[in-house]
Amino acid sequence: MEQDKETKLAYEIADILNDRKSIDWHIACAKKYSESFLREKLQYVLTKQGIRNRAGYYNRLIQLHAKHSRD
Repeated sequence: MEQDKETKLAYEIADILNDRKSIDWHIACAKKYSESFLREKLQYVLTKQGIRNRAGYYNRLIQLHAKHSRD
């Protein structure tokens, strides 16, 4: 079965962050936000020093963006 572009992106991000347990959330984000936005946040998290939980930090950045874009 071939995956759509968003699903492929979601699996790629989940694998990079070692966060397959949250794949449904990553898929939802990939369907809601642009690939460039998600890659920008991912790159930021990957280059940040001293982060113990990169997946959690990435998820929080996405949540903060969602919150601020509703206000």
